[in-house]
Amino acid sequence: MPAKHSCHIALPEALASWIDAQVAKGEYASTSDLVRTAVRVLRSRDDEEAARSAPSARPARGTGEA
Repeated sequence: MPAKHSCHIALPEALASWIDAQVAKGEYASTSDLVRTAVRVLRSRDDEEAARSAPSARPARGTGEA
């Protein structure tokens, strides 16, 4: 998939080394692949949290008493 946008980020050495190790082990094809995966996971988590905190779309159920 061709990149539509690129950016440069600065990482602490410990994180950069961990990323390099994941790529070297074959867990990810590249640093970009790992970062894309991480962003997707974070986005999914945020979407799930937003869905849980949103008011329910279903109307409240009554007690059945008239």
